[in-house]
Amino acid sequence: MHRQPTNKLRSSALIVIAAPVTALGVVAGLGLGLATVVCVPLAVALGLTAGTLLAGAVSTPEDVDVDEPAPHSFGVRALLTRAAHEVRPALDEVDVLVDVAPLRLRTIGDPECLHRAVAELIERAARRSPPGGVVTLAARSAPSGVRLEVLDEGRGDCAAGLVLAPGIIDHHGGALRTERARPRGCRVVVELPGV
Repeated sequence: MHRQPTNKLRSSALIVIAAPVTALGVVAGLGLGLATVVCVPLAVALGLTAGTLLAGAVSTPEDVDVDEPAPHSFGVRALLTRAAHEVRPALDEVDVLVDVAPLRLRTIGDPECLHRAVAELIERAARRSPPGGVVTLAARSAPSGVRLEVLDEGRGDCAAGLVLAPGIIDHHGGALRTERARPRGCRVVVELPGV
């Protein structure tokens, strides 16, 4: 939900639009041979209407107050399982293994945003993996809360192609890093706050 623009911004937009539209309306009316008594009120009404419409639509980043969902606690296993299930159609001959311990491990945040981040991590890992490979999603308790690992069996660049996940993880107060796995593959490590 967006907050309405401040009165100062709204007034500025009204003036910036209403004045030239009104002036053009008067000039056009006079050019068409209308009497000043007729064209001035029409031009003013047109200018105010156009200015009011634009003023209602104007906002700047400082004026926008997006109501984000309040962070809440949710199960990590459900998050990983849902993301793996929804990404599965995009996976070519790659299996996904979900391993969460303890089973009731929980994190806090916006589950929909974190779902998008996890789905992106799974997709990237699957693209790096060979046919018949396995992408492992492992989650454990950690001093910071929750440690999530996405492990693949490929040979690609571990950090390549991540677009959404780093920003989403950062926004949730977490951290993301990539490293080589042994004997092969990539490991993406995500630290998230716990409950």
